[in-house]
Amino acid sequence: MSILVVGFAAFPGVARNPSQDLVESLDRRLPSTVSTLVLDVSWEESWPRLEAEIRRRGARTVLMFGAHLRAERFRVELLARNRRELGRADAFGGFPAGPSIGEGPERLACRLDWTEVAGRLREAGIDFEWSTNAGGYLCNDTLYRLALAAGGLGVERFGFFHLPSSDEGLEALLAHPPLPDVFLSLPIDKIEAAAMALVEMATASSDPRPLA
Repeated sequence: MSILVVGFAAFPGVARNPSQDLVESLDRRLPSTVSTLVLDVSWEESWPRLEAEIRRRGARTVLMFGAHLRAERFRVELLARNRRELGRADAFGGFPAGPSIGEGPERLACRLDWTEVAGRLREAGIDFEWSTNAGGYLCNDTLYRLALAAGGLGVERFGFFHLPSSDEGLEALLAHPPLPDVFLSLPIDKIEAAAMALVEMATASSDPRPLA
């Protein structure tokens, strides 16, 4: 089973994306059945690049991670919504073409075993929250496109997880305001533990051995 772990690069308001740090850190620890990808935050290019990588890798499971400075803890997204935040620039100064992503239902569900997700995160000692609102920016946009295309691409399971800032990334954030008045950060090792728990969950059916 091929698994793809995805993060996003910096974008306006987030000069250092914890999901990029996470994916680059995990890349050195994952088995050959798991590959990683960092997407540029682009209205035009994020989804085409992800789609191409899914096809190239033959990925059957996709685990996506993104930044959400207002998240109060590790956030598990349950749904993608067919909407875009108008006037929100991407990392290259581009803007969404309209308020909806395209032809499709108003919402689409992610495909993971939520009981297992909860169990794995709790075993790893991770405080998390469920969310039915992935926002209207590139995280939600890319997730919705994946949900819409998953069947045709052969993707059996996929999910999205929003990360607060890492403790180690606070200095970079403070150098690039504006910031929320109040927000949470987590140590990077906690963020990595959550991600590893999810990757282990995804690999369990094909390889029961724990990851190093």
